[in-house]
Amino acid sequence: MAEMYSRLKSILQKLSGRFRMGETPVKGTAPDTIKLPVNEMTAPTPNERIQIKKPTVALTPQQEAETYLSKENEKVAALVNSFAEGHINRTQFQELYAHYQNKIQQVISLIETSPSTDQWKVAAREGSTVIIKRKLIAQILGFSIYNNDSGMPIKSLGTFNIDPALFVPMLSAYRSATREIFGAGVKSTQIEGGQWLVFIPGTLTTTLAVFSHEPSQRQIKRLEDVHHAFEVANDTMLKVTPMVIERLVFPHEFFIKNQI
Repeated sequence: MAEMYSRLKSILQKLSGRFRMGETPVKGTAPDTIKLPVNEMTAPTPNERIQIKKPTVALTPQQEAETYLSKENEKVAALVNSFAEGHINRTQFQELYAHYQNKIQQVISLIETSPSTDQWKVAAREGSTVIIKRKLIAQILGFSIYNNDSGMPIKSLGTFNIDPALFVPMLSAYRSATREIFGAGVKSTQIEGGQWLVFIPGTLTTTLAVFSHEPSQRQIKRLEDVHHAFEVANDTMLKVTPMVIERLVFPHEFFIKNQI
């Protein structure tokens, strides 16, 4: 028994010596260590940021006026582009430009004399650009269509009060006199009463159109398309002698009562 006890003690001392030298067991994990799966490990939550909404600061009368002037200047720039692209006529441009500039000048004047008041808003409310633009839109009053070879009128539509005799000498020799007097292409000119006369030459015929105001370039281009449609639709009948007016179609009629 003494010998067996001595052997067990020796074995225990050897094992105890290995642990003291830093050797670790081959298998197993310290009983106080717990490993969590990766997907269950939670990252530290950052401190939440508290967003504080700043109260809206009311604009001063001066700042409101400056904002208004900025928008008016944008409208002026848009007006310039609108005329450049042919959307409005010269009269519309001049009237609207003067309208905007008058308001701008009045607002500036009121800002300088009463910088801390809302008096400038009175000037800002005056006038209406929509009314000005509608009032000055060129309306077609009437047409007169002429034969290029004979120089005689084919038909008049709407209110066309210009004496046809004034155009007969010119239109009777379209390929020579007309080009010398008017040059090639569409022409427009102001006549009595502030009205405008537009001259649209075609291959077989020529259309004269009377407008209440100066037409915009877009309106003139639209009128060219109308006259072209007239000649294409009536090509055969326009070449027949004698010409039967009742068998012709006139796309122009639509624009006597409708805006072109």
